[in-house]
Amino acid sequence: MARFLLFLVLCFTASNSFGQDFGQLPVSWSQDLRSNNPPIELPALDMEGIAAEDAINDRDKSLPWRYGISREIELDPTEDGMWTTLPNGDRIWQVAIKSPRAINLSVNFDDFYLPEGSFMHLYNNDRSEVSRGYFNSDNRDNKLLGSWFVSGDIIWVEYFEPKEVMEEFQLGIGSIIHGYRMGRVEGYVDRTMRGLNDSGDCNYDVNCPVGADFDEKKEILKKTVALLNLGNGYLCSASLINNTSGDKRPFLLTGNHCLNNSDPSFWSVRFNWVSPGPVCGAEDPSANISSNFTMSGASLRASNELSDFALVELFNPIPDTWDVAFAGWDNTDNYPSYEVGIHHPNGDIMKICRDDSGAVHEIANGVEVWLVGGVSAGTGNGWEIGTTESGSSGSPLFDQEGRIIGQLYGGEAFCDGIQNNNDYDVYGRFAVSWDAGSTPETRLRDWLDPIGTGQVVLESVQNILSVPDNQIAGSLEIYPNPASTEITVMNGRFPNLTYNFYDVVGKEIASGSLSNTMNTIRVDNLMEGVYFLYLFDQDSGQNSTRKIIVNR
Repeated sequence: MARFLLFLVLCFTASNSFGQDFGQLPVSWSQDLRSNNPPIELPALDMEGIAAEDAINDRDKSLPWRYGISREIELDPTEDGMWTTLPNGDRIWQVAIKSPRAINLSVNFDDFYLPEGSFMHLYNNDRSEVSRGYFNSDNRDNKLLGSWFVSGDIIWVEYFEPKEVMEEFQLGIGSIIHGYRMGRVEGYVDRTMRGLNDSGDCNYDVNCPVGADFDEKKEILKKTVALLNLGNGYLCSASLINNTSGDKRPFLLTGNHCLNNSDPSFWSVRFNWVSPGPVCGAEDPSANISSNFTMSGASLRASNELSDFALVELFNPIPDTWDVAFAGWDNTDNYPSYEVGIHHPNGDIMKICRDDSGAVHEIANGVEVWLVGGVSAGTGNGWEIGTTESGSSGSPLFDQEGRIIGQLYGGEAFCDGIQNNNDYDVYGRFAVSWDAGSTPETRLRDWLDPIGTGQVVLESVQNILSVPDNQIAGSLEIYPNPASTEITVMNGRFPNLTYNFYDVVGKEIASGSLSNTMNTIRVDNLMEGVYFLYLFDQDSGQNSTRKIIVNR
C-alpha cells in the first residue's frame, strides 16, 4: 500500500498541467441560460419514400452512402432566435431548429464570418453533445462552412460576442442535414436495413489483429483515416496523405465519386473514431465514442475519373496536439504481396480488412483499378479478414509496407452474417492518379511531390512523435476542482483514454473509459476529501494522475 501511495505522489508531482486549447464550452451553460423561444420546427419527412430509395442505393459502393437529407432553411440572427445581454455587456445569440424524428443534425452556413474574440458552438437539446468551438480562424474567403453532426432532433446554434467586439458578424444558415440512420435504428421504416454505426457483423474493428506482419504498421495508419461528411447527407472515407516536403500540409485523398453533388467547402471530417472495445467479426456492436477530432471545410486540389481519385486540402492545419498521421504512398504500380484496407463502412467506427491473394491491375467501367479478386471477378475469395461496405468509398488501400496504393471505387464484397461473401472489390490505382492528366488539377504529382524529388515511394509521418513518460500532452480539461456532485473531463486528444479513481489509501472507487469528448464522473456519493484520478492512454501507454478535491 505504501508503494502505491508513493506512486501516486510521484505521478502527481511529475505531471504538468494539461493543455487548454480544446476550446470553451457554450457560455450559456455556465450562466444556466436557456432561450425561452420554441425551436423553429420543420415539417416531417416522408421516411417511406426515403427507405425505398436507400433499398436500391445502399449496396452500390460507387455511390457515397446516404445517412441524411438536406433541408433548406433560411435563418438570420437579425430576425430569428433570441439575443441575451449579460450583466457585463457580453452578448449571446441562440436559436434552436427541430427536424422531427431526426437521429442527428448538422448545419450548413452560407454566410459565415466571426470577428476576432467571438466564437460559436452547436449542441443538442439535452446538452449531452457539443461541437468543438468555431472561431475567427474558421472564417473562409467564400464565407461557407459545414459542421459535424450532433445527436437528436433539435440542434442549438449559439454565438457568443464579448462587449469589446465592434465588428459585424455573419451567421446565415442555409440548410440543415436531417440524419435518419444511426445505430440499430428504431422507428426507421425498414428495420432490415443498416444505419449509421451499424455496419455488417463480419467487419473487424481496426484495433483487432490482422497479422503480426502488419499490426505494428496499422497503429500508425489508423491515425491517417477519417470519416468524411460531405455536407449533403452523404458519407465517404478518406485519408490524410504525406507529401515530399514533409510539411504536414493537410491533404485528404478520397474517391472522385465522393464529389458528386457536394461542395468541399461544406465537408467536415472526423479522425480517430476508434472503438475502445474492439469487436472482431462478431455480432456484438462496437463500443461507441463521441469525439471532437473534427475539421470543417476543404478546397478541391485535383481529381480524375480515370482512377476515381479526389485530393482536397483542409482549410485549417491539423492542430499540433492531435494524434494523427499522414500516410505514405507508392506510385510504382508494383503488385502487392497482400493488401489492407482501413475504412468507415456505413459511417461506423473504423474497420479493417485484409486480402492475402494480392490485388492485380484491371479496368472497371473505364476506371483503372486494383482488383481484389472474388467469386464473381478475378481469382481468389475476396477478403480473408473483414470486408468493405457503402461508406467505405474513398478509403485507402495499403500495400504490405503500409503505403497507399489506391482508394476504394466499388465492388461486391459485403457481409453475410459474421462471414463475408467472398466477393471482389476495386480500388482506383494511386500510380495512375500520379500522372492521370496533363494539369495539376487532374493528377497527384504536383501536390504530393511539390519540390520535384521524383520519389516513387514515401513513408508515413506522425503528427506527434513522442511524449515524456507520466505526461499526457494535449487537449484535456478536468473541472470543477474542487467538485461537489461530478467532475467533467473534456478530452480533445485521446480516443482510447481510460481512468481509475482512487481514495487516499489506494482503494479503487471507479474506473472506465474517457474516450468521449465530454465525460462525467459522479462524486456526489463520496465523502469530502482528497482523491486521485489516474489517466492512461491505451494507444501510447502514457499516463498521468490528477488530485481531485471533493468539497461541499
